Amino acid sequence: MGGLLLICHFFFKAPSYLFWLGLGYIVPSFALGAQSFMSSQILTLFAPCLGAMYLFGAWASTYAMALRKNANAHSRTALILIILAVVLLTYYSSVNDQLWVRMLIVNLTIATVESLVLFSIFKHYKQTDFLNKIVDYSYLVIVLYAFVRGLIIFLFLKGIEIHMLISSGWWLMMLAASILSSLWFAIVLLGTLVRDTVSKLNDERSKDPLTLLLNRRGFYDAVKFNTAQFPQRKYFLVMCDVDHFKKINDTHGHLVGDQVLQQMGQTISKNVRGNDLVGRFGGEEFIILLQTEQIGSAYHVVERIRLAIEHDQFSSQKISLTASFGVTPLQQRNLSQSIDAADKLLYDAKRAGRNCIILDQKKPTLTRERIQF
Repeated sequence: MGGLLLICHFFFKAPSYLFWLGLGYIVPSFALGAQSFMSSQILTLFAPCLGAMYLFGAWASTYAMALRKNANAHSRTALILIILAVVLLTYYSSVNDQLWVRMLIVNLTIATVESLVLFSIFKHYKQTDFLNKIVDYSYLVIVLYAFVRGLIIFLFLKGIEIHMLISSGWWLMMLAASILSSLWFAIVLLGTLVRDTVSKLNDERSKDPLTLLLNRRGFYDAVKFNTAQFPQRKYFLVMCDVDHFKKINDTHGHLVGDQVLQQMGQTISKNVRGNDLVGRFGGEEFIILLQTEQIGSAYHVVERIRLAIEHDQFSSQKISLTASFGVTPLQQRNLSQSIDAADKLLYDAKRAGRNCIILDQKKPTLTRERIQF
C-alpha cells in the first residue's frame, strides 16, 4: 500500500502528502519485517533503531495529514518526543532489558506524535464534506487505538519475553488490528483522492481556463440542469460583447487582451445574483442566464453590469471599456434558438452605437417542458 501511494505521487503527480503517507507505511513495514527475522539478542541490540523507524513512520503519517489539511504538524515537538523515546529505548535495551517497556514507549510515543495534528484536523469540521469526515475520523480511531495498544501492553503483556510474543493472542490481535486499520485508512484516503480528481477533471471540462467561468459546454450543461430542476421558473438569456476588443489586442497585445477578459469575467460575476449563471461563450463574448420573473428586473441587472464595465479600468494599462448587450426570454424548448435571438439583439445594440442594451419585448413563452439541446 505504501508503494502504491508513492507511485501515485511520482508517476501520476498526486498530492505530496501521499509521498509522506507512503513513507509512513513503508518504513515501519521494513522495521516489522526485519524484527521478524532477528534473534532475541539481535532484536535487543537493534531495538533503538527499529523503534526510531516505527516513530519516523508515525511522524510521516502525521506530517501527511498536516499537509492534507494545510495545518501545523508540530514537527519540532514530534522530534523532541522521538529523541526522548529513542534514548529510553536505548536504556531499556542496553542497560535494563525490558521488552514490554520498550513496546509501551514506542506505542505511547506513536500515539502522542500522531495526536499532535488532531486539533488542526477538526478545526474546520463543519466545512468538511462527508468523505473527508470519514478520513478524519478514521485517523482519529487510529490515534485512539495507539493509546489502547499502550494500555493493553501495560495490563496484559507486562514482563513478556520475546519468544512468548508469537504465541500471545494479545500481540497477534494488536498486529492484525494495526494492519487492517492502516489498510482501511489508505483506502478511504485514496477514495477522496479519486473523488477530488474526478471533480477537478469535470471542472476543467466545463470551465474556461482563462476566465475560470463556465465554458460553452459547461454553460449548456448548467442551464439544462437548472431548467430541469426548476421548470416553473422564468429565465432570461443575455449575450454580452466587449466593444472594440480587436483594437485592444492590436494596440496593447494579446497578453493585455487576456487580462481584460479575465477582469471582464470578474466584473460580470460580481454584478449578478447567486442563482445566475455566467459563462464565456467565445472570444470576447460572454453569456449570462438570469433567473427572474420580469424582463424589467433582467434589464436592471444587465444595466448594473453595463455601468460597472463603463466605470471600471481594465488590465495593467488602465483601459476604459464598454460592452453591448442583447436580452431575450429563454425559449424553453430550444436553447440554441434563444442564443440566436439574444445574439441578434446584441448586434442590434452594436448597430445602435454600442454600450447599450437591446431587449426582446416579446412576451416569453412559458412551458414546464425540459429544454432540448
